[in-house]
Amino acid sequence: MSEAKQPVSINGIEFDALIGSTEMLESDVPSYPVESGFSVSDGIIIKPRTLEMTLFLTNTPVTHLDRHGASLTRVQDTVRALKELYFKRELVTVTTRRGVNRNMAIASIELSNNLENGTSREIPISFREVRVAESGTATIPDSYGRGGQTGANAGTANTTISKTPAPAASAAAGEGGSKGSAAYYLGSSSGLLGGNDNSARGGIGGIVGGVFS
Repeated sequence: MSEAKQPVSINGIEFDALIGSTEMLESDVPSYPVESGFSVSDGIIIKPRTLEMTLFLTNTPVTHLDRHGASLTRVQDTVRALKELYFKRELVTVTTRRGVNRNMAIASIELSNNLENGTSREIPISFREVRVAESGTATIPDSYGRGGQTGANAGTANTTISKTPAPAASAAAGEGGSKGSAAYYLGSSSGLLGGNDNSARGGIGGIVGGVFS
């Protein structure tokens, strides 16, 4: 079978022939100088590959006549199914005689009406590969805290209570004549406070009274 008559299917949607195809491999290469001894491959990022095709479709299949037969609506029905596949935004599998391309996303479809072709169409379509990463499960060692609804060990919290006493209330608010009061300060500065604080308070009162009389 010649190259122009290779059948192609996209998620089971069959086309009569592959007119042409281009596979593009592209990568980002660093434009800055690479230090001697540095692994160059670490700086090269490989992009997802792209696949461009031109597919041929007709109402009178040239490669799938035994399965589809002649139909006046085959081109219309196939184009409608191709559009639905595009708008679903799902990954597709493109199968040709050369191989199978999985995890491909439809990047673009060109649908042009050509009256000269009548009951057939040439459809340019491009795909881009989507890299699918698989998730893994790791066992958490018992030394790490655990939580959730399982009631497993969730670690320990710091429950240390500070023993530092709370700051004392102002002496002027409760203890008149204490060492934090103004009377004590005046008495000590005038030499009236000796061994007995009570005896000094009367003298201090007289001093204060004489000042404000």
